[in-house]
Amino acid sequence: MAKKKKKASDEEEEGGKSKGKMIVVGLVGLAAVYKFVLAPAPAEEAVDGVDGIDEQAERVIEEGDIFPMEELVVNLTDPGENRYLRVGLALVLEAGTSVESMETEAPIAVDAAIDYLSAQSFEALRAPGSKTVVREELSTLIRAAYDDEKVVRVLLTTFVMQ
Repeated sequence: MAKKKKKASDEEEEGGKSKGKMIVVGLVGLAAVYKFVLAPAPAEEAVDGVDGIDEQAERVIEEGDIFPMEELVVNLTDPGENRYLRVGLALVLEAGTSVESMETEAPIAVDAAIDYLSAQSFEALRAPGSKTVVREELSTLIRAAYDDEKVVRVLLTTFVMQ
């Protein structure tokens, strides 16, 4: 009988060690799956001029003066209804770009803004977060219209829909 108890306790110890090994192997397996399958890819370190990295994207753009523009009124694309948007924009210029130099080039920004805003609908512009999207899209479009120079971003100074 004592032998049976000893034998049973030995089996429990081996079973405990076996379960412990299985848990460790399972955790290592899960870690490997996470590292190689689920984990986000590490960011590549940028080296100037290597692999076609755009140097302009890496440069930090300092903000300068703010160029306020006249308010725009555009028709929205709502079928069967006449809807309007009155929006005021201000351009945050790069440091070193003067407000006076932008006065003659303002129609470039106006054209890009009218193209984008007139393609929007009343419901799309009423949605939560839509003004943030409009601000970001206008910043991207207007900056591109100036060949990624002169304008850093766009501010909305008024935004009224009817």
